[in-house]
Amino acid sequence: MNITETLRNGKRKRVILDTDTYNEIDDQFALALAMLSPKEIELLAVTAAPFHNSNSSSYADGMERSYNEIAKVMDLVEKSHGVKPVPYYRGSTERMPDIDTPVASEAADAIYTIAMASDEITYVVAIGALTNVSSAITAHPELAEKIAVIWLGGQARWYEGGGEFNLQGDRNATNALYASKVPLLTVPCLGVASTLIMTLPEIEYQLRGNSPLGDYLCDNIKNCEPASHPVSWSRVIWDISAVCTLIDPRCYWASEQPRFYTDENHRYHPGQYEGTYEHIDGLHRDHVFSILFGRLKK
Repeated sequence: MNITETLRNGKRKRVILDTDTYNEIDDQFALALAMLSPKEIELLAVTAAPFHNSNSSSYADGMERSYNEIAKVMDLVEKSHGVKPVPYYRGSTERMPDIDTPVASEAADAIYTIAMASDEITYVVAIGALTNVSSAITAHPELAEKIAVIWLGGQARWYEGGGEFNLQGDRNATNALYASKVPLLTVPCLGVASTLIMTLPEIEYQLRGNSPLGDYLCDNIKNCEPASHPVSWSRVIWDISAVCTLIDPRCYWASEQPRFYTDENHRYHPGQYEGTYEHIDGLHRDHVFSILFGRLKK
């Protein structure tokens, strides 16, 4: 299955969004965008992905904070645009111990149950560590015939590896996905999603005063201003890339690549796993942000 070809058929897609929403300030944009794109996306559920950084005390705490942030963003979308929340589920509280051992969670169960309930493909859009997604796949290999995964993670193939937050969050889960038979489209971070740069004046111009959701997103960006207060600064809004692939596949171009194994030094070893995946090689930055602001503005 070539995911890009299926995205071009113009049909509405069944979607589950797996997100570490409290990790930083871009997941909120991605969740709101998915909810506000009903023509292209039938958002069936949102699952809370775990993470651990300065915004959480542990992997489990990161998941719980993400779970609460999902509720907050969905409430703001409803208040601002009248779109009802969808079911959301708690995810894993620990990493996969190896590529063959799943971690049980509400999220993994929901991915399996929702996907198996339809004859149509369910697109799992993962914008965090892959613990929930790979646990579902490892526990239920038959999902390879029922889902396609779009993942924001790793670095562009021409870097041949390198530390990246989502991949490092659960390397075993990453390898489990690449080792699986599940169709996969990746949006690499450095070299691809890193082109989605936005400045505070741009988002303030587009969204400030437009709605409670718009003000919340603007405040989040404003709170990221560096302490040194430079004359010019910007933020990358990474996660909207994965959602935009579903809305308009013309926003990217991709190539087919051999599946790879990631070692403990985060080096990629292409060909270690059977089969291929689709690697997004570039994004049309202005088109992506035109989609974003077009959907988020009232």
